[in-house]
Amino acid sequence: MTRSFLGLVALGGALGLGLAACNGGGTTSPPINTGTKIPSYVQIELLARPAVKEVFENFTDHATTNAVEPYAGSPADPLQAEIASTENALRPPNAALGTNYGNALASILYPNEYAVDLSNMTDKASYLGVETGGATGGKFGGRDLADDVVGISLGALFGGTLPALGVQPEDHEENGCIATENLAQNASQAKSTTFPYLASPH
Repeated sequence: MTRSFLGLVALGGALGLGLAACNGGGTTSPPINTGTKIPSYVQIELLARPAVKEVFENFTDHATTNAVEPYAGSPADPLQAEIASTENALRPPNAALGTNYGNALASILYPNEYAVDLSNMTDKASYLGVETGGATGGKFGGRDLADDVVGISLGALFGGTLPALGVQPEDHEENGCIATENLAQNASQAKSTTFPYLASPH
């Protein structure tokens, strides 16, 4: 079953509150003040997958998509349609080849969130892992610290990533100039094997 990263955060918060209500002695801590209404919030930015809104979305639509939830769909959220139309302008559908990169990419990159599959918690975290059935390295989804998510996204947009994953037939329309960041990871930025798994500050 897939759950969004935000869902995991909410679940973690709920578990944290539940655990905070007990201590090792078997007694409960003072109850939470339920008479105080939790204030509502206003979402001012919705930005999850790197490069998606920046590449595909009309700038005038940013304010609209910032204020909607990730699954709003069209017409409330124009992002999915803009992914399809932009990609199809770059790589037009080809009936003879059976390609429609725009629709395929829109189904992978929308909703604009990090998806995880909680039934695969022992599998490797891998960007777009849920959306591609594990073709990017693992079925858990989310992202590994070593995942080059911008590079993966650029490869899907302009390169041979979708054919390589078996998501679309090869169309020979790759643009090698912009299908990669052309940046190598510095060895000092490699993830650590111990918590918090990030490279040491430098």
